[in-house]
Amino acid sequence: MKRKTIIVEGHKCIGPHFSKKEFEAIKENLNQLEGINTLAELLSVAGNPVRLKIIYLLYAYKEMCVCDLAEVLNISDSAASQHLRKLKDKLIIKSRKDSQAVYYSLESKLFTKILSQYFAMPELQNRFDLMTKTTSGISY
Repeated sequence: MKRKTIIVEGHKCIGPHFSKKEFEAIKENLNQLEGINTLAELLSVAGNPVRLKIIYLLYAYKEMCVCDLAEVLNISDSAASQHLRKLKDKLIIKSRKDSQAVYYSLESKLFTKILSQYFAMPELQNRFDLMTKTTSGISY
């Protein structure tokens, strides 16, 4: 393969570093990862700030109804319902009916367990901590 040089963040990247055969194998392996599209969809749904707050509230309080979520988030009941529907469609949350009220809680799935690990991080309490922690000399 023909070598090329590009500048990324002030540093030279001279590549490629894989052979044509290696690139084909990498592409084939990537195309076989069916779960990656599912994960992308879950991250897309959970990546909305309001929906992520709903997930956090359900993590923190275990169960809440639409009107309570709407009040806490300062949104309309219908807006809360729309967000809840999207989360429920992706099996991130579940509902149970008790008389007239519908209560929502997190599904016990790997995805919500991973998110709950982030919610428990002390750094989440201060947004500046999340942006300034360093790993391997890289500042976020």
